[in-house]
Amino acid sequence: MDNTVEVERRTAFRHGALLLLLSALIGIVVAARAPHPAKWMAAHVSGLLTGILIIGIGGLWNDLRLAPATRRRALRMGLIAAWTGFVANAYAAIVNLPGPATDPGRAPDAAWQLPVFFVMLAISVPTTLGLFFLVWKGLR
Repeated sequence: MDNTVEVERRTAFRHGALLLLLSALIGIVVAARAPHPAKWMAAHVSGLLTGILIIGIGGLWNDLRLAPATRRRALRMGLIAAWTGFVANAYAAIVNLPGPATDPGRAPDAAWQLPVFFVMLAISVPTTLGLFFLVWKGLR
């Protein structure tokens, strides 16, 4: 096995494990009755699922048939998507950003809050889709 592939695989595992750890800590915030518990719970669950997803991608990393540069790009996209999504969820909980499921019809508390969140979405959504496409392509 190529050492570079092994390093990338272990990098995915480490980041996934760190996401799980931080998400578990957010679970403690939920249990401590922080303000906006629904938002913190969403960040907690989303972080747990993202951590598991990144670990899963690390588990199939050796089976990807991608050029080395494309494989590195896929890993980079996955980590950018995971961490941006994690930060976006924590941000939404901190500023109590309204969502369609948590606070339908409520406007953000400050005008600047929504554009900041949209910038994070504009990063995490395309990188997630790019990662999924490259993994799908690499599993041919």
